[in-house]
Amino acid sequence: MLSERFFGIGEPLIQREIDTGVPAEKYLKLVKAVGCTAFRSWMHITDILLDPVTPNPDMYPRHKRLLKRAAELDLEVTGMSHEWFLPKGCIQHTGHAAPYRDLTEGSLYMQMLAMLEQSWETMARLFPEVTLWEVGNEWNLNPFLHPDGFLQSDMSQPFRPDEKMDIAMDLMYFSAKGIRKGNPNAKVCSFSPNLSTPWLGGDLPDYLPSMYGIAWTLDQIYSRIRSGRFWSDDADDYFDIVSWHPYQMCTDQAKEGDGPFRYITEPDNLWKDYNDAAYRVMCKYGDGHKKVILSEVGFTDFGDPQMEIDRARYTEKLLKMAMELPYVHTVHNFRLLTEYGMLKKNGIEKNEIGGLPEVFFGFFEEPDKDCAPRLKAKVLQSLTGSTADLYKTGKEVSAK
Repeated sequence: MLSERFFGIGEPLIQREIDTGVPAEKYLKLVKAVGCTAFRSWMHITDILLDPVTPNPDMYPRHKRLLKRAAELDLEVTGMSHEWFLPKGCIQHTGHAAPYRDLTEGSLYMQMLAMLEQSWETMARLFPEVTLWEVGNEWNLNPFLHPDGFLQSDMSQPFRPDEKMDIAMDLMYFSAKGIRKGNPNAKVCSFSPNLSTPWLGGDLPDYLPSMYGIAWTLDQIYSRIRSGRFWSDDADDYFDIVSWHPYQMCTDQAKEGDGPFRYITEPDNLWKDYNDAAYRVMCKYGDGHKKVILSEVGFTDFGDPQMEIDRARYTEKLLKMAMELPYVHTVHNFRLLTEYGMLKKNGIEKNEIGGLPEVFFGFFEEPDKDCAPRLKAKVLQSLTGSTADLYKTGKEVSAK
């Protein structure tokens, strides 16, 4: 039976409020109109807090307003942060970075973990409205978990794949501890793995499609839990819910490096098996009873009209396939809005992570185009059964 929270969508709406001047809570009209019952909200620790115990007096009220409106619209919110504080003595103050793993009492690494636990306790206490917390984003990839100072260097010395997974175990465990102190009723989602490729710091065997990196990563996590070498041998002490990002990626290795989001094929049984393989890992380690959130999935069309038509069809097929996966609680489509602000800031970039591809994941246009529905929004609405007028809603959201 399909979960009543199956259809979701994500967007960093507070950032959109800052960029566009439209109050974040107004955008939730689009979420409701398209028929979604769940929303993934970017709630970075380092945006909302000044330090592990002090709310930011500007950002905290913005998020409270957004969550109040989400509750009024009966949207289940998954709050996600993939930024944290680093202690004095590190090169960075915040980021996706960590000192090298050192479990010695008082080390910079242990100070970071203590700050993370306290930060999550504060977040969970400040926002009891959030019932699901996703504690990390794609930590199996170098961009989202790297050594302190990595981005300020030549980036030639990332963490090894096994180092990232050891650190991920620590981050999940201390995040969960903090959340449960701050709000015992909240549920903790695992960090969300994505593809695995050598150029992003993965170690999946090269004879496998890169999206099997999700199952590969989950096996690395669960085997560490079972080993007894970490903080607990009980997966419940790390997460209540498992999440991952099953994008449809390029499977042609000759083209993969040029465009993992561009040179894709129509999703088929291989996409289904990427997910089933991850769930098989959960079952292997006795966690088959846990819910799964596909916390990011979607297609970019690069602004190409024909590609938009094709990717709308892909969206429909993928979501119909996901509806047949009994372990999935929510699919959060990425993302609610287009992101032309990225082009205005940076120009058109060829980099396939960020840059031009990221602009065109959106289901709706931005306010300067009346938040008009794109083809994917119409497809999504047809699946949810909503009958709202998407064009009218978009104009209402965009109105000054």
